[in-house]
Amino acid sequence: MKREFEKYLEKWRVSKDRKPLLVRGARQVGKTYTITKFAKEYFEHVVYISFDIDRYLDVILKETLNPREILDAISQKLQIPIIEGKTIIIFDEVQEQPRALTSLKYFNENMPRIHVIASGSALGVLLHKGFSFPVGKVDTQYMRALSFSEFVAAVENEEMAKILNDTDKMRFFASTFEKRLKQYFYIGGMPEIVASFVKNNDYAEVRALHEKIISDYKADFSKYNDYDTALKINAIFDSIPSQVSRENKKFKYSEIKKGSRADDYLVSLGWLENSDLIRKVLAIYEPKIPLKFYEQQHIFKLFINDVGLLGAMIGIHSETILQGNALFTEFKGALAEQFICSHLYSNFHRMNYWTTEQSKNEIDFLISAWDTPVPIEVKSGFNTQAKSLKVFREKYQPKLSFRLSLNDYNQSDDLIDLPLYAVHLIPKIIEEYNKNGLLT
Repeated sequence: MKREFEKYLEKWRVSKDRKPLLVRGARQVGKTYTITKFAKEYFEHVVYISFDIDRYLDVILKETLNPREILDAISQKLQIPIIEGKTIIIFDEVQEQPRALTSLKYFNENMPRIHVIASGSALGVLLHKGFSFPVGKVDTQYMRALSFSEFVAAVENEEMAKILNDTDKMRFFASTFEKRLKQYFYIGGMPEIVASFVKNNDYAEVRALHEKIISDYKADFSKYNDYDTALKINAIFDSIPSQVSRENKKFKYSEIKKGSRADDYLVSLGWLENSDLIRKVLAIYEPKIPLKFYEQQHIFKLFINDVGLLGAMIGIHSETILQGNALFTEFKGALAEQFICSHLYSNFHRMNYWTTEQSKNEIDFLISAWDTPVPIEVKSGFNTQAKSLKVFREKYQPKLSFRLSLNDYNQSDDLIDLPLYAVHLIPKIIEEYNKNGLLT
């Protein structure tokens, strides 16, 4: 499977300003596979150390953070030569050995020509425990589940995936993309699961793998937390499917446990965010720039990190894929909104949604593009009637708006209709608008 992240790794490898690379992301998104695949393709010698298994560096790291001494210890243990430009060092599951993460600072300062990549699935948790992070000494990148275009490349071919970048051509393949989108809604973008589907075309096996990943996530809840906090983390995580399946998707602590308060769950909610397992989308009443200043901190929606996992938690049966557009329209459009959230998050990282204090109107997502707020309305089928978007556009007159549905691409003044499977084009369209001076 070809990942877009590989392009970044290739640029990082040859960059004159290269720093040690820190790759963050949830478990099972393909960090280890992608990094090691890249390492084997471009380097003669690969040093791979997983700190949840390999503990032979613990003693040396306790005594020193000098990269030369660390590399000497590695070379002696593994009998692998350390040669600039030909050897790459991979520190995996680095959250299990915080001093390995600290050592990246000294690799950057004292041995900057050595290629070093560190990765981990709970780094956010580690970094929020008062740990001293090597600020300015590392390049940090997130890796997440396969996008829809990566999924299409895997199950169809790369040429078909390229068509997703051409709004004129994609309309001729709408039925194919809709079919694949239904599958993606069920399968999601976890690489192991996609690979299994490509190989075996077995939906039961797909669901079993979903359940295994969810089980692994829950094992981490207990591994990194005390008993009480782990219970609360689990309760929040388990409540998300039912909460996003409502018409009003505003997260309510009372639906976790009657009488629950926000203060009871702040630490647990933060843990899930820092582990990259959930997406928190804060409400905004006044869509003014900068959006951050107008966020309603206690009003938000929660999504998880993959639409396939959400479907597994909801309990969607594979037969639903064959039932017309039911997979899109059931559960109050939860899967469509989850899908769009995941794809927008990979590009914008910080998103909001617009609503009114009386909750009479709501725009699913609101992003900041240069100096203007951009509303994004998500419709799960072909019906594009959007009262809230009409109200928003009339009241605030945004310079650009998006409406996502199963309909083909269309542009009318400042409103752009995109098929759901073309959500990845939003950053490109925004950039083009800005170049043409339409967002100023």
